[in-house]
Amino acid sequence: MKTTLTAPEWSVMSALWGRGPQSLSGVIAAMGDGVGWSYTTYSSYLNKLVQKGFVGFDARGRDKFYYPLVEKDACIEAEGKSVIEKISEESAKKLLVSMIREINLSQDDKKELRQLIDELSDKGD
Repeated sequence: MKTTLTAPEWSVMSALWGRGPQSLSGVIAAMGDGVGWSYTTYSSYLNKLVQKGFVGFDARGRDKFYYPLVEKDACIEAEGKSVIEKISEESAKKLLVSMIREINLSQDDKKELRQLIDELSDKGD
């Protein structure tokens, strides 16, 4: 099974994570006006995600109610591993530093990152 998502697939999954099962209309509403897809495009992406094993559905009458089969954190981890596999160890470090600098970390995030660095440092001793 493919473990990474395309950008449009991320958009669909983001509309499913953290919500209960949704009809196609519910997914469209959750995604908002940002993508501007046709009804059939939404349906196509949901069908692709079902085929890939990322999304399941329950049939209720003529409607299908879609829900994620994969947790968001698992997808994020798979994306990270995919990127790391493509680049060297030195480049991975540069990528990580760049990402940390580019995002606006909250004080809690910075504290958590320091704790992780301390944990990793302790394991190396």
